[in-house]
Amino acid sequence: MKLMENFRKKLKDTIEDNRLESLVPSREYTENEQIYMQGYTQALEDMLEDLNASIDEFAKDIINCSLN
Repeated sequence: MKLMENFRKKLKDTIEDNRLESLVPSREYTENEQIYMQGYTQALEDMLEDLNASIDEFAKDIINCSLN
């Protein structure tokens, strides 16, 4: 579970870094690079959404687990 939480934090941090880079670019990006960055950020957001759902399902399974 700790590994999943660490990965979730890395995803959130990377998404936030990408958003910040889009708002305050560290350099000038071409239009293609901007489009790529937007798609990459969206893919990370989708991964985070899926991960959150998986963690929630995993937690439910642990809570409902019976040793009988």
